[in-house]
Amino acid sequence: MIEVYNNKEKLIGFIDGTEYLNKKKKIIGYLKKNKYKDKSGTTLLILKDNGDITWSGDEKQGYIKESKIFSSYTDSVVYEFKKDKGKILNSIGDSVLYLKGDIDKLEDLDFFGIAGQFLELFA
Repeated sequence: MIEVYNNKEKLIGFIDGTEYLNKKKKIIGYLKKNKYKDKSGTTLLILKDNGDITWSGDEKQGYIKESKIFSSYTDSVVYEFKKDKGKILNSIGDSVLYLKGDIDKLEDLDFFGIAGQFLELFA
């Protein structure tokens, strides 16, 4: 299980496989295939095979490439995952999330889900 901390290093939740949990370990969201869903099962974001990120419709909001999430409107970095440091940075390079635990297995799909849940990506 991976612990998730905010920029003040306060525990805000956990990642258990494809499930996202609050700090009381209650499910608050999850990944199913390439879809990020809230706890009720509503699809909020979809990661397409080509890296495009859309809402539940087909409207492109951004894309993911090389552990960076870009906005499709400004073509600039929104978040960057620094796996070796266990950090997610915002567009100006400030740390917004810290991940502690077995993060070696995390991939871009996981980064997409984490940003969707804990950073309210494109909300």
